[in-house]
Amino acid sequence: MQKPFTTQPELFVTTSDLEHPSLHALDDTEAVLDWSKIEPILSSIYASQTGRPSYPLLTLFRGLLLGVWYRLSDVQLSQCLYRDLLFRKFCHLELGGDVPAASTLGRFRNELVEHDLWERLLGEINRQLEAKNIILTEGRINIIDATPIEAAQSGSGKGKDGQPKRDKEAGWHVKKDSRGNLKSTYGYSIHTGVDEDGFIQRQTVTSGNVHDSIERDTLLLGDETALYADAAYSSKETRDKLERFGIADQVQRKGYRNKPLSAEDKRRNDVIAVTRAGGERPFATYKSRYGLARTRFMGLAKNMTAYGIAAIAHNVRKGAKFLTLYGLPDSTCAG
Repeated sequence: MQKPFTTQPELFVTTSDLEHPSLHALDDTEAVLDWSKIEPILSSIYASQTGRPSYPLLTLFRGLLLGVWYRLSDVQLSQCLYRDLLFRKFCHLELGGDVPAASTLGRFRNELVEHDLWERLLGEINRQLEAKNIILTEGRINIIDATPIEAAQSGSGKGKDGQPKRDKEAGWHVKKDSRGNLKSTYGYSIHTGVDEDGFIQRQTVTSGNVHDSIERDTLLLGDETALYADAAYSSKETRDKLERFGIADQVQRKGYRNKPLSAEDKRRNDVIAVTRAGGERPFATYKSRYGLARTRFMGLAKNMTAYGIAAIAHNVRKGAKFLTLYGLPDSTCAG
């Protein structure tokens, strides 16, 4: 049985001697969204009206976001929820009360996988940011790109049960580095479409051996004014599709054997690269800031959700930063 998030105490802390600026570090994150509109999306989880009350779903969801922002495993996150007042405040957990165990957090994440909810959650959060003109939809562009992520189990060998340790749903991603040498990564590919401000609009995860261009249509919005992408997406099919949709073609050209790039195409690629580079910034956030250069889970579905939560965490914090720096933009300035 669910406990509603709204009945949870704001924070047991009411005495002034416990008031400290560090307890307000996530106030911008609290303010940027109407969190009550997120709870109904989660309502299908633990929907039974009988049994022992569970933790409020928003408490668990917020906990997973904290785990991403602070690079914590479920065990570390549960420990921090015990001892960190800021974490308790953000998750509405009362001082001295129980906190979700690592297994509870893991089961909740598995329920998100089972119910395939991360896309709906990302869509609702983006809708709210759009309504506040933090994400601008009028005249927006779409920058698509992909990056390989090494699988949690990528080595050879077998476990105690005699089964291969390697993640069966991952695959080999082979790509040339800046020096022209082939680099192979056994794992998954994260494909994203972001706007010019770096907000993630679409995301998908595939086995590492899936070519970037295969996910092109999944990442297309249909209402973008221009599509920016590297040469991996360059093809006559792409150019024809963009022309049909009235989307400006800002996909870099690639050369072929016996047909190298012209000087004009090279100049065009250089100009596009300035904007296209923005599509790589979320990957830098995932890998450097969130510690997600390597998967933490086995299987495509679990990693789809794990990186979906990372996309949500990325957009929420970026939206909160925009709110702090600029306030709410005037609706007349949208676009």
